[in-house]
Amino acid sequence: MKKKTKKLTYIILAVFLVSMIVMTIVSRIMNESHIPIVETQTPRSASLVLDAIGRGVIRLATGLDTKVQDGLFEKDTYYVEGYFFDKEYVENTLEGSKIQLSIDGKKVEGTLVTKTYNYREDTIDVVISLPQEKDYVAGNEIEFVLENTKVKYPCCIAKDLIYEEDGTYYVYLLKERESILGNVTIAVKTQIHIIAQNKNAAAISEEFGKETEIIAKGVKLEDGIKVRKKEW
Repeated sequence: MKKKTKKLTYIILAVFLVSMIVMTIVSRIMNESHIPIVETQTPRSASLVLDAIGRGVIRLATGLDTKVQDGLFEKDTYYVEGYFFDKEYVENTLEGSKIQLSIDGKKVEGTLVTKTYNYREDTIDVVISLPQEKDYVAGNEIEFVLENTKVKYPCCIAKDLIYEEDGTYYVYLLKERESILGNVTIAVKTQIHIIAQNKNAAAISEEFGKETEIIAKGVKLEDGIKVRKKEW
């Protein structure tokens, strides 16, 4: 009798273990069937053809403006505060040089007053004086013109990989993460900083390696969700 009871117990345990294994496998298959399948692209160094070599904003100097206090401008003077993303161009341009600007579609000649390298954005920050006999609107964005300039950047990505949210740009990177069921791949929302762009591509200040995989649009993504890379 005891032998039969023990045998029955073993059978029940075996059935329970087998059912647990089957349930785990089924659950995993069902979960994987709901995991988005994604395609990826990698960044690369490239030369972008640009319509402008920099951008800026028109400012009106006030008595509290540090540029007035430093003696760069007089009070109620209009000037431009901006940056060059063509570093090679501005590195060879001396302070006092004339800079062609595009303001409301009209070309205006300004004068380079100061330039400073911005390590965070990998750009050259500049201050440019404007001819004061013209009418300006403080806050208007302008471009520094040099048509069809080709500028080389170390990290470029396709523009259709980029998302925008409240003026902030980001992409989704494909990352591997450990889990109790082994390694899984997830989408990681990552902020980027655009320093130059044309219709097709954007140069960014982040130094993504060539092995970095950026998830293409086409599926709904959220930060941290599981994804599966498409097998070709």
